[in-house]
Formats: sequence, structure tokens, C-alpha cells
Amino acid sequence: MWNCDWEYENQETLKQWYEEKLTGIRPYSAVRKIICKACGRVFYTQISTKKYCYYHLCGNRGYQKDLKQRRLEKRQNRVCKGCGKTFTPKRSDAVYCCNACRQRAYRQSVTDKVSGQIDPLPQS
Repeated sequence: MWNCDWEYENQETLKQWYEEKLTGIRPYSAVRKIICKACGRVFYTQISTKKYCYYHLCGNRGYQKDLKQRRLEKRQNRVCKGCGKTFTPKRSDAVYCCNACRQRAYRQSVTDKVSGQIDPLPQS
């Protein structure tokens, strides 16, 4: 049995040890009271790096929650390269505020490439 499995099944014991730590009966106990980053439930642990009440239940959910928050922080207000307006992108790699600006920029780049490829007719 893994330590995290034992802790999940013995929360009452760990809670008692934590309360004894607070009252001074077990002053050097390593038990900590934590709020699960995924489900928000209060749990007790002796593992110093633990963030989730039970990894198999909340681990992936908590990781996805953190990832979503980090992506949200990356999506700050930006200035559209097409029209110059400030916008909040839906994706972290968005450059244009809307499809119209994106399409306009694409058409402009295509016409610039085509005009650069055409050689002027020689004058006789």
C-alpha cells in the first residue's frame, strides 16, 4: 500500500494527530492541514509535496485547473495587427481580433508576393 492510499483511508487518525500537534502533545509531528487544489476539500497529510486529497481522483482535475489558469494569464489584452484595436484573445497565440482582420492580412500578403514575382515588360 502506498503512503497516499494509507493517508486517504486514515484521515481521522491524521486529523487527530494534527489536533495533538496544535495542542502540544505531538509538537514535532509532520502532519499538515491542506485544502485540495482540485475539489476544495480539507485533508490532512504527512507528505510535504502533496497538493491533492487523493491523486487518482483529483490529480488530473487539479492539473487541468492549474493549466487553465496559466493559459488565462497568458491571454492578456493585445493589439490587433490588422486594425490596431485592443482585444482579449480566445487563444494564447491569436494575433488578429477577428476573422475579417486575419483574412485581410492574408490577402494583403498574397498580393504582395504576387506583385513581387511579376517582372515588368521590357521597354523597346
